[in-house]
Amino acid sequence: MCTDFQGIPSRSSQQPTPRTTRPKKRAVACHRCHAQKIKCSGEKPCSKCRVAGYEAQCKYATRDRKIRVDESYLEQLLKDSQELHDRRHRLEQESRSNRQEQSSSPQQVYGDTATENTEPHVQRNLLGEKPWFQSNDASVVPLYISEATCAAFATRLCQSLKGTNTPTPHLPRSRYTDETTISSLLHTDVQWPGLVSAQLLVKTALGHIIPSFHLALKKDTLDMLHGVYQRGDFDNPSIKCKYFALFAIAQVFSNPHDLSDTSNVPGLAYFAKAWSLIQIVPERPSMIHIESLLLIAFFCQFLNRFHTAYLLIGNALRLGLSMGLNYNIPRTQNIHPVAREHRIRIWWTIYVLDRFWGSKSGFPVQIHDEDIHVDLPSISASETYHDQFLDGAYQVAAIELAKIIGDTTGEIYCRKISAETFLHREQSLLTQLKQWVQSLPEHLRLSTERPNSKHTVQMHLQFNFCVILAIRPVLLHVLTLKMKDQTNQSMDSISPILITLSEACIHAARHSLALCVSEWTGGSLAIFGYSFPAFLFSAALALVVSSLLPLGDPSDLTSAETATEILRNLSLSDNLVSRDLYERMQRVRQYLHDSPLYSSSALSHGVVDNVANMLPMAEESDSGSLRPRRSSNNLQSSIGPLEDLGHPLFESNVPYLTTEMALHQPTMLDFLTQSHVDFGLLDPVEMFNDFDLAFSKSTN
Repeated sequence: MCTDFQGIPSRSSQQPTPRTTRPKKRAVACHRCHAQKIKCSGEKPCSKCRVAGYEAQCKYATRDRKIRVDESYLEQLLKDSQELHDRRHRLEQESRSNRQEQSSSPQQVYGDTATENTEPHVQRNLLGEKPWFQSNDASVVPLYISEATCAAFATRLCQSLKGTNTPTPHLPRSRYTDETTISSLLHTDVQWPGLVSAQLLVKTALGHIIPSFHLALKKDTLDMLHGVYQRGDFDNPSIKCKYFALFAIAQVFSNPHDLSDTSNVPGLAYFAKAWSLIQIVPERPSMIHIESLLLIAFFCQFLNRFHTAYLLIGNALRLGLSMGLNYNIPRTQNIHPVAREHRIRIWWTIYVLDRFWGSKSGFPVQIHDEDIHVDLPSISASETYHDQFLDGAYQVAAIELAKIIGDTTGEIYCRKISAETFLHREQSLLTQLKQWVQSLPEHLRLSTERPNSKHTVQMHLQFNFCVILAIRPVLLHVLTLKMKDQTNQSMDSISPILITLSEACIHAARHSLALCVSEWTGGSLAIFGYSFPAFLFSAALALVVSSLLPLGDPSDLTSAETATEILRNLSLSDNLVSRDLYERMQRVRQYLHDSPLYSSSALSHGVVDNVANMLPMAEESDSGSLRPRRSSNNLQSSIGPLEDLGHPLFESNVPYLTTEMALHQPTMLDFLTQSHVDFGLLDPVEMFNDFDLAFSKSTN
């Protein structure tokens, strides 16, 4: 053997070291090959069965492989199984007791109890065991109350503050323009205004509709209006309906309202006439008909008519489906880019309105994302055709936020059986919200160095509302636990994860209130709008809870009273939404004063003395409902120097901790980034079972 220097064998003479390989796993034969004892190729179907024509009979035995797992994992599985078994047994006992209660109360209105125990697992959905109905009058069909609404949360809060199982009835929505008022205006002689006045009204309406909603093309709408006056085409029902709806919206935002006239909302006469022209649904829908539906639905917010808006949006949605608005038109169709983009933006406006109204009224979404196959609005179209479209970045951001809001109402306030735990769903939703705010373009972010547009502020208020909507059941649960253990002044007995979520909800409420106060003092808050009162109300409810918890701050009650004062001023101008919400805040305030937790806390020694004298109490009207006292001050009256309210929120236009910053706190980041963590057992059914029993007694 030849060798190299120093006797080392040459590389050419070395034998390759055999590589140790795992033996190839032997294929399992199908049943037919195994029975005939022939070699099977292992395919599905195998080659032998294909040749013989037995493809359908080519089946393999199910293999049950043995795998190695840690003993601690098996012990954890056994422990979880036992806990679920115990909980199911406990719920079965509670269901039997509830059925006994129902047998003694035949007038209760509930879902079918025969299906209550058919679910294989406990449904963790924060909704109790039965749907919630309001039945004040036996002659009227009971009204469904969704847990997603702020009004329902206010009633739940009152029940928790009371600390007992005594009935706490729900306050129904009563401040809305009814059908009689609208019908009385149908036969009034409403004429077209002069051309100059009509142009001003249309420009006002289009200027006040936020960019998240695309309801009409700007230039084409003004050009069509000019053509109507040139041709004298004033009797075309489609054209008349669209422009009268625009006139109605414009009058809400432009006409000064006389506080002595409490009969009608400005623009109601134009709305009633447009409403009468939209009744017949066309077999071949047009874009102008869908635009009219959306404009009328948009005006319904000023009338506090949630159900009407939901119905109109649903009609627009189904007409859009019949036109294929949820699909892209092929490029082979020679359609102008403006018309193509108009179709896209109208469709996404329907989508956003559907989910935004659903989040505020508790209704389910009317179309799912998997049924939509159309492009997002084009950002470049806003630059190329700036006279037709507003900034498309607003609508794109609104679409993504609307998707999250739809998921929130579907995952947190839905009765479907979910494979994930409640806190895992919370984790997913908050992760989406964190990603949404991080992906915003720079000009849509809130700035501390330059004034923020009212459209940007409104979008961030909607974001904060979504955070509050997702987390406030947890905040209420923490309050309930605190009510049961009033002797313990710390939060040691409550899970750190629940504390983290509650703190994020409180921070979102503080930030929302700061933004709303800034809009109010700057004169940017719409008098008859729906959104700002709803944002104020949701933030105030969370701050009331915060003032009672060690993780919050007693001065948050002062902030809640600030929100209540703004609602009171808005209600004085007969903002129908504000009157409803102000009445509910007065009710929460009364329950707060009667709460044992309130009387035993530090609030009764400090903040409460100033708060008790801050607002006038409501007085009883002839109908027995609460009505705010008329003040000698008008709507522009000051609510007091904000810097004297004693809360760091009011030291600047932007609070010391925004919602975005709250989602980046270390404990929140730890919660959002853990993929496999024991969140503990949070049984949402137990949160409201006592209330459901009390409420069922109150409706009889």
